[in-house]
Amino acid sequence: MNPQENWHLLELVEKALAGALSESERPELNALLRENAEARKLFAEAMHQHATLRSDERLTRDLAQPESSAAAMPVSATRKSSLWYPAAAAAAIVALGLVAWKLLDNQSQPPVQHGPATIATVVKARGCKWAGSTLPTAEGSRVTPGTLELVEGIATVKFDSGAEVVMEAPATLDLVNAMSCRLVKGTLVADVPPSAIGFSVDTPDAKVVDFGTRFGVSAGEDGKYLVQVLEGLVEVSPKTTNEPQKLRAGEKVDTGVRASQLRPQQPGQEPSRWQPQTILDAGGGWKVLSTAYGRGKDAYIQSNPKSRNFGDDAFFRVKHSSLAPELNRKGYVAFDLSKFSGTQIEDVELVLSIEPSDLGFATLVPDSTFAVYGVTDESSDDWDEHEITWKEAPAHNPDQADRHLPDTSRAVLLGKFQVDQGVSRGSRSIRGQALLDFVKQDTNGMVTFIICRETDETTKDGLVHAFATKENGSNMPPLLRVKAK
Repeated sequence: MNPQENWHLLELVEKALAGALSESERPELNALLRENAEARKLFAEAMHQHATLRSDERLTRDLAQPESSAAAMPVSATRKSSLWYPAAAAAAIVALGLVAWKLLDNQSQPPVQHGPATIATVVKARGCKWAGSTLPTAEGSRVTPGTLELVEGIATVKFDSGAEVVMEAPATLDLVNAMSCRLVKGTLVADVPPSAIGFSVDTPDAKVVDFGTRFGVSAGEDGKYLVQVLEGLVEVSPKTTNEPQKLRAGEKVDTGVRASQLRPQQPGQEPSRWQPQTILDAGGGWKVLSTAYGRGKDAYIQSNPKSRNFGDDAFFRVKHSSLAPELNRKGYVAFDLSKFSGTQIEDVELVLSIEPSDLGFATLVPDSTFAVYGVTDESSDDWDEHEITWKEAPAHNPDQADRHLPDTSRAVLLGKFQVDQGVSRGSRSIRGQALLDFVKQDTNGMVTFIICRETDETTKDGLVHAFATKENGSNMPPLLRVKAK
């Protein structure tokens, strides 16, 4: 309730105490007290203060007592009564005025701070899962120095200095004060206005001091770090040498953190469950095969003419960048359908598993729409995942304007899916008549899909999305679910 509403409520209370409520005011007061918790609290405090003042008989007597000159005059009992009632009413009004003044004055006072002072606000928490945080994580929460541990999603923390830090899961961030924080591990993007020049981000092995800019930082648990300047100027001081290095827009320093984020193959690890020559029975007529089955394959291509072949990578990358055309990427996956020759296929679903990406910043890419195309030129199905490149790929024209999309004269759109900003886990799928028709029209026992991102990045160095391949040791490869009679 605002001050005007508070005063109006106290006016209604005053009239109620005086028995002067009108026919319209009585239900208004009842409705306020029934429906508004703040009104009930203020009413209770008003009645308490009123009762306290009423109990002070001296105050009431003094306020109600006629002036001494009037008291000395001989008057009738009726006259005395007529003098006392206005005075008593005045006393009630003064008492209620004191109640209102006390209550409203208390409300205008800033709340008393207990414990450590707050230094920042969690202004945005999108698709977030938290673990191990010592601070409140709901949007709008004021936070003190402490730790935020983000497992999934993307969260924005605005420091009281004006600096804004976007955490990209997985990340652990220690909030130190309004001008500094410590990135224990993970990735963040900081946007620092002039009011917060000097804002610093510590990592286990380096300190980054801002001079009014926008920059990204990644830190590994092994001490390795990356600093990428998006705008302005920062100073990076390695803790091992303490020799500061200035970085400007477009410059970066990387001690290998991004490579260390990739999952290494653990010694003694169980073999992949997706073995070649295996089709799983999912029940209900559904069969599941992966790119590891038979002649299946998966890879991706990149528009940089110097890029290598990526057929052995544990994930395929997908990106659309009009700001850096040499960094466009498309994924290619193919399935061996020879076992379904002669069967009647009733339904089909393509399933892809999202992988945490080690390239780019999620903050710079909005919710992204992906398109899946099917290669209609069956002579291109014999592509080799160990040789495919940007120059030689199925249904691909390296000279076309929309380089992130396939040549639609040799490929057909089958469906789309979305990955929200900051999402780095889970699976996405497409299913529908277009996909079913494409698979049913196959004549050579092989189907090839091209995965493209339609959504552009807002600034250079945006996230490169990644999806697991059959070489991935801990996530599902591309799957094709086929329902057949």
